[in-house]
Amino acid sequence: MANQLELEMTGARAPLSSRARGFLASSRRAVVRVIPVAVPLLFLAQLVALGLWRANEERLRLDRAEAEMRARVDALRAEELEQDARARMLSDDVYRERVRRSLVDPGSPTLTVERAREDSRP
Repeated sequence: MANQLELEMTGARAPLSSRARGFLASSRRAVVRVIPVAVPLLFLAQLVALGLWRANEERLRLDRAEAEMRARVDALRAEELEQDARARMLSDDVYRERVRRSLVDPGSPTLTVERAREDSRP
């Protein structure tokens, strides 16, 4: 009787272990088939996550910095043009004479660069 129980138990275990072996073997085959596709996909995912997103963020930061620098350069160029215009006016003999007369005549307001520009506009 013990032999019969032993046979029944080993008989019940044998199909289970063969099913498990079959499952493991098919799982290994599936993994081996997926590896050539999975490795490049993981590499591309890493490239996108670590490379392209950070590069895009850096590009956006540099674009903002470029816009700020262009605004500063434009403001400095406008100021330079203003200073050049003032220098030309101050080097003009007629303007200097008008300023001298405005300082000598107590009844007239002092001539400034802004007032001279307003007077010279048509």
